[in-house]
Amino acid sequence: SIPKGQYEAAAVLGLSKSQTFFKIVLLQVVKKIVPPISNEVITLVKDTSLARVIAFYEIIWEGERFIKSAGIIWPLFYTGAFYLVFSGLLTLLFGYIEKKLDYFK
Repeated sequence: SIPKGQYEAAAVLGLSKSQTFFKIVLLQVVKKIVPPISNEVITLVKDTSLARVIAFYEIIWEGERFIKSAGIIWPLFYTGAFYLVFSGLLTLLFGYIEKKLDYFK
């Protein structure tokens, strides 16, 4: 999605192909790739709670095991809060990264 003019401008400046890639193209590609990657990472974090369906031992199982042994439901709320806080922190982190990469406007 990088315009051909970017490559032509780099050739006029006498940059090699590797210099063109690292100094011009890569910076623009990273800026365009960060939002979809951040969405995928956050989705993966949220989907880890579904991992118990395919028999992975993870945090939801710990909460359920504690509920069965002690008979209280608070651990399940804590695991939900953990996912909420962790997803929120990832959202803030990726928002900060996107703002830092907003130097092309």
